[in-house]
Amino acid sequence: MNQFSGDTFDAESKKIVFIITSVIHPSPSPLSYSPVRSVFSASERASQTLKTIDSVRLHYKNARICLIETGLNASVPSELLSAVDKFIFLGDMKIVRYATDSRHKGFGEAIGLIAAYRLLKDLGDFYFKISGRYFLTDNFNPRLWEFDNFIVRKYSEDISTRLYAFPKSLFFSWQFALIKSLPWLLAGKQIEHVLPKFLPNNCFKYVDNLGVAGAISPNGKLLEE
Repeated sequence: MNQFSGDTFDAESKKIVFIITSVIHPSPSPLSYSPVRSVFSASERASQTLKTIDSVRLHYKNARICLIETGLNASVPSELLSAVDKFIFLGDMKIVRYATDSRHKGFGEAIGLIAAYRLLKDLGDFYFKISGRYFLTDNFNPRLWEFDNFIVRKYSEDISTRLYAFPKSLFFSWQFALIKSLPWLLAGKQIEHVLPKFLPNNCFKYVDNLGVAGAISPNGKLLEE
């Protein structure tokens, strides 16, 4: 199902797109690293995702916000639908359902982003991917996010996948990297470790402070990057 809340995006010299990956109604099955998938109710998860959207609007008023929902059903609050420019529900696809409900969270995210490929590829000039329920903080600095690089925070050989960004010119490289990551993710490797291995070595720009925060789903603890 693909829904638009209206043509609310004002074209600028650079069209900014925020992709929010969301699972409002998660499976009760355990994760590979936690017997509890989420300590939050669906209502709480929806409210947290609305905070994600509000934080994006605060920093990029005219950004196009695309919410990719891969939960058990498409039942989300009307205020959440009206807050985004594009709502994509993929939870009724068998492969998405299998991946999202699996023990490997990164596998579910990658499958959802790949499944949404055709609906994402021509939306704008510069893309942010932010995990649902996380939000941009006062430490977020738009000037750090240039338009020619794949911008990430690096941890040794890993990257944070809660928030990263890339220009349209790297969209297909990003999708290819997600596809190449699938066997590793299905085997239990973390997407933070696998994804950067399949992106071009010369495409990265590293930032020390992402300016993003949110509550970790299995235990509710606040995390800031």
